[in-house]
Amino acid sequence: MEHLYPTYYRAFRCIAADCPDSCCQGWDVVIDSETEAFYNSVQGAFGEKLREAIFTDADGDRIFYLSEKKKCPFWGEDRLCDIYRELGEEHLCATCARFPRITMDYTVFTEHTLALACPEAARLILTTDNAYTAFADIAVKECGDYDAAIMRRLLDARDRAADILTEHIPLFQRLEKLLHHAAEWQKKLTGYTPEGAEGVSSLFAALDYINENDRVKIARAAEVQPDFIRREKELTNLALYWLYRCLLGAIGDLDVTAPIRFLIASVGVVANLAEECGDIVAAAQLYSKEIEQSYENMERLWDAFGA
Repeated sequence: MEHLYPTYYRAFRCIAADCPDSCCQGWDVVIDSETEAFYNSVQGAFGEKLREAIFTDADGDRIFYLSEKKKCPFWGEDRLCDIYRELGEEHLCATCARFPRITMDYTVFTEHTLALACPEAARLILTTDNAYTAFADIAVKECGDYDAAIMRRLLDARDRAADILTEHIPLFQRLEKLLHHAAEWQKKLTGYTPEGAEGVSSLFAALDYINENDRVKIARAAEVQPDFIRREKELTNLALYWLYRCLLGAIGDLDVTAPIRFLIASVGVVANLAEECGDIVAAAQLYSKEIEQSYENMERLWDAFGA
């Protein structure tokens, strides 16, 4: 099994209390059964607190109750984790232990990346150039999960898309060229020419948000024509991140249109958010936390952007 990593992956270190945001606030934390079994064995007051904090949600997952401010009950006043402090890193649940690391298993090879929703990961993703050199010339063998020939075509398309995104022309021209090629790839893949996408401003306004203020910011950012000239280097790295994060997902539904349209729309929204707040890393991280980390939001965007 071949494992592929962007160059920034192993440079990541959690900055803990120095983090400007926190993965301990706003998200449900799903607790795996092995970890819950250990928590049930913990004695004393801390063990009681662990067991009292866990319940079953509407999806049948075992999760922690969050406070009124959507904070994990084990996120201390010093912005550090009480479970880590009391029980050690090895007894964090899988969700907390892995974040922001993401694994994408394609049976005969596995790709790894970081979640843009983590501020430190976002900083690395946006400031690291030539991060995906290891992802070229991937060997694909026959397997029972998908057609290897189609995977090779998707890998070729991704390589071509990466070439387009790194051409020495203005970013808006690269994105227009990428959209044109995506339509060609879709037609070759399925024989179907995708129709034009609907406007995205109302779509983003209708999504689910952790913070209602973020709904206003993102919907407003989706209404404005983006300026791709400023912060072009970081926006290019952002586009490459979503290319390598999303495109091979088309092996399941044979839809290369949705990930490319999502990439282009998202880069535009983040560019406008960065103009508003003055910080491209904070803008990308906020967008990812509200949009990319929500399965429901991504499903709705895929439906809207798809072929």
